[in-house]
Amino acid sequence: MAAHQTKLNVLGNNIANVNTYGFKSSRVVFSDVLYQNLSTATGATAENGGTNASQLGYGTKVGSIDMMNTISSGASTGRALDVYIAGEGYLAVQPTAGANRYTRVGNLKFDALGNLTDGGGSKVMGIPLDADGNPVLNPNGTLAVEELQAINVPPAELEKYTGITIGKSGEITGIRAGDPEFTAAPGFASITANIPATSNYTGKISIETVAGPDVTYTTNPDPIIAAELVNASVAVTVDAAEDIIGDITITKSGTAASPVYTLNYKQKDGTVKEITGTDAATPPEIEFLGLPGTTTVTVGDPTKLTFSGTTPYILGTVTADTMDVTATVYDKGGVAYTFTRTMTRATDTSLTLGDPAAPDLLQDITLNFDPAKFFAVGTVTDTTIGAIETGSDKPVTLGYLAIAKFANTDGLLQDGNGYFMESANSGQAIASKAGTNGTGGTQSANLEMSNVDLSQEFTDMIIAQRGFQANSRIITVSDSILEELINLKR
Repeated sequence: MAAHQTKLNVLGNNIANVNTYGFKSSRVVFSDVLYQNLSTATGATAENGGTNASQLGYGTKVGSIDMMNTISSGASTGRALDVYIAGEGYLAVQPTAGANRYTRVGNLKFDALGNLTDGGGSKVMGIPLDADGNPVLNPNGTLAVEELQAINVPPAELEKYTGITIGKSGEITGIRAGDPEFTAAPGFASITANIPATSNYTGKISIETVAGPDVTYTTNPDPIIAAELVNASVAVTVDAAEDIIGDITITKSGTAASPVYTLNYKQKDGTVKEITGTDAATPPEIEFLGLPGTTTVTVGDPTKLTFSGTTPYILGTVTADTMDVTATVYDKGGVAYTFTRTMTRATDTSLTLGDPAAPDLLQDITLNFDPAKFFAVGTVTDTTIGAIETGSDKPVTLGYLAIAKFANTDGLLQDGNGYFMESANSGQAIASKAGTNGTGGTQSANLEMSNVDLSQEFTDMIIAQRGFQANSRIITVSDSILEELINLKR
């Protein structure tokens, strides 16, 4: 009767979980118990035949309760992050750090911290990815469960993905908008933009420029040096369009009888140029010919130049013109932001936009350009130089589910909440990519149904009930016999 009661308990648990996703039913196997030998068996001889043993049994007991690991069909849910393993294997999860559990119930979701979790809040373990998003596995395509990693996507990144789903090989993919792309407006083809993928800008970029002072030449104001130029005339003319920037200097070399004067200057790209002086049309003036364009440097009576030749004398300095550039850009909400930068025509080759007060919202955008072409626009008002547009959508691999397999799945221990644990007889879990090494492929938008066969359970319940009922009659019969024995004395 105790054995049949246990069987009824198991049947009741099976029926109760007929609608539990991923549930595996159990069965009870009875076995007979010890026997009392009333007589032993004897062998046959030439004179007598052999006799069989006479044994008296003591009933039945529960031999084993077996988990039925048959694979049930999947039920469509229409939810992309629900996953069904179409074959053998289990999802590896961690209810707490270091505690591995295994489940067939794939109702997955991302939590607020970007962790992929199951319905019970356990972290779902996945196969590590390389830089190209491919799963990192041993040469035989497996991986020890200790090497698995919790699947996590930073929340700031996760919100940029749409259409997240799970493929047949357990790959979790999402659609992400392509990196922002800058398209220069006609007439500004020299401009290119380095726009971070996290930029919050979109739409057109317009500029308004206000030209600053033209290139200027300033004579060296040092009074000591100026005193050395008594009765000497220095004339320098630099056109704004010429390729000269910085200090213009003179050095003296050679001998006292035959001095050599050299003029030095820099081009706007930093290249140093040297020009040797020659006699001018009006001696003893010296001219330095060969400067860009119409730029000329003429020095009167060089004999009056008493400076040391080893120390260059600075005639003056050429300062490049500047331009104030005001740029207007828009964030994805349509709010306009304005930034003003002062650009130096000869040296600046880029314009960086950004709001230091809101770096998380407005990432820097750098416009690289050809100064000659960019500044050629002169003074303009509200001119569109280009636009930022979202790039093409592209699928991105966010992670790979790990499917664990055991040498003896029947040896697993049920831990409640749809979880299974390793046991001494199950063998160690070996993780693989879904659909490899004997594991089943994964199907999105499905969950595994319970494998409880309700009609079979009710049939077995009737049989168990009748078995319990028949055994209970033994007590009644035994009671009647005892009553007859007592009545014999009367």
